[in-house]
Amino acid sequence: MNYGTVEHCPLPVSRIVMGSTMLRADDLGYSFELLDAYREAGGNAIDNSAVYGPGIAEALKAYYEARGEDALVRLDKGNHHSASGDEGRRVTRQDLDHDVRLNLRGQGVSYSDFYLLHRDDERVPAAEVVQWLNEQKELGRVRAFGVSNWKTHRITEANDAARERGLQPLSISSSNLALAKPNEAMWWEAHSVDAAEREWYAQTRFPLFSWSAGGGGFFARVKSPDIDRVYQNAGNVARRERVERLASDLGHTPSQIALAWTLCQPANVWALVGPRTVEQVQEATAACDIVLDSKQIAWLESG
Repeated sequence: MNYGTVEHCPLPVSRIVMGSTMLRADDLGYSFELLDAYREAGGNAIDNSAVYGPGIAEALKAYYEARGEDALVRLDKGNHHSASGDEGRRVTRQDLDHDVRLNLRGQGVSYSDFYLLHRDDERVPAAEVVQWLNEQKELGRVRAFGVSNWKTHRITEANDAARERGLQPLSISSSNLALAKPNEAMWWEAHSVDAAEREWYAQTRFPLFSWSAGGGGFFARVKSPDIDRVYQNAGNVARRERVERLASDLGHTPSQIALAWTLCQPANVWALVGPRTVEQVQEATAACDIVLDSKQIAWLESG
């Protein structure tokens, strides 16, 4: 496992970050098996949100009770919109306070290592958002914070304001960066990094935690209406053929090559994954060991 450092987080954070949507309160044996396999492979961080579904927080609560509150670095998300349209937006101080406490209560823990706003509302000044996050830090509920599905100009706005006011800035961003190029967003206002933003991340080295880093199952040939809707196009099919050729040449799986493409970008990148078996955990974590050079990266994405 490879690790990276993030400002205002005292621990190194594994480059492969475990998702939580597969965890089940009604099968703790299965949930513990996945989490233990991930930690045995060197993983130490988990992505979670109270909106991900029933049973997940309960499974994590049981895990922390059994393994300790500090068993995993927690990336807890909140402030997801309640519905599409302006009337459903939830980027407010009250919603942030509610969701921070909801995540902690659900997991039975006293703090989040990171708290990330799940969505943005550009009508709200980023300076106000960073002020609210610092208030939660002062209350001891969060240690560091960031944003998910925010565009880079908003991250810059927030951190410029933090520096001007002497506040702790955002530490991480979580948007999609994958070899598969989406036809449309997987979910409403889910943000994928474009070419200009890739350059911004490369230049600033601002930590990027990419969700669906392996292309959401496209490179593993997982069949689903959502994968077809978002990723099925001629360019992606050509990229998948290249991925499969390189995987065969190097002795890896296509999913590992797709993850390696994301992790080997000239930026400071982590990959969020959602393995559902121990074998998939081992496959994903081993992708950290694959080093692709700039020619291989360019060749993979040229289709």
